[in-house]
Amino acid sequence: MSDTVKKAVPAQPAASILLVRDRSGGLEVLMIERAKTMRFAPGALVFPGGKVDVEDSQRWRWHKYLKHNRRTFADASCRIAAARKLYEETNILLGDTNFTDIAGTALPFDKLLARAAVKLKLDEMVPFAHWVTPETMPRRFDTYFFLAADDDHTEKHDGVEAVAAKWFKPREILADWENDRVPLMFPTRLNLMKLARSSTVASALQAARQTPVVRILPRLEMKDRGINLTIQKAAGYEVTQASAKELKVEAPKR
Repeated sequence: MSDTVKKAVPAQPAASILLVRDRSGGLEVLMIERAKTMRFAPGALVFPGGKVDVEDSQRWRWHKYLKHNRRTFADASCRIAAARKLYEETNILLGDTNFTDIAGTALPFDKLLARAAVKLKLDEMVPFAHWVTPETMPRRFDTYFFLAADDDHTEKHDGVEAVAAKWFKPREILADWENDRVPLMFPTRLNLMKLARSSTVASALQAARQTPVVRILPRLEMKDRGINLTIQKAAGYEVTQASAKELKVEAPKR
């Protein structure tokens, strides 16, 4: 038997955003439904987000499009990626003015900001969670989740990766998951549980600002009865083990 230990694949930086709003009956969060044709997590409800592109890390590209361009963030590239993916997937631009899409254009994100005369409000995005794909997985992501308040935007889905974009009350989605009406990935369910502790946008943002973000690297083990995926108690989610139905959602489609 070889003593060689297989080296973990580097985790690609990624970002996701929980956009929230106040409505009668409590706080709502924007989620998108992934197309059932997607290889990973088909049909699952997720928060807008995706990989951090090289351009997202080029501060010179974004400097003039930031509302407070003298303030720097160590995670600026992730914040920009989250804002970019939010726009690409839901047509919502997290800027200093309410933006109406320019019909028929498919501009790069920085060119769009220039044409729309909008500045991004990166300072209003609050770190919410940090999840890293287990080291044994062949494709890995290092994902930062941010919380931000909606400013009365109208959402729409891209029709490709996302087949629906809707607002949900966290507790209602969790109830639907319990009753097998919607598929959720493990990080999505736990972040909904964390968000459900707040009843208003103000309280959710305050809680996020006061709660340290713990880097979560789930442990994936093969057991006699199948796969066991767990996280540390220090993450503060109360739940520490993924369910069988969550593991099924996250299994790549063959």
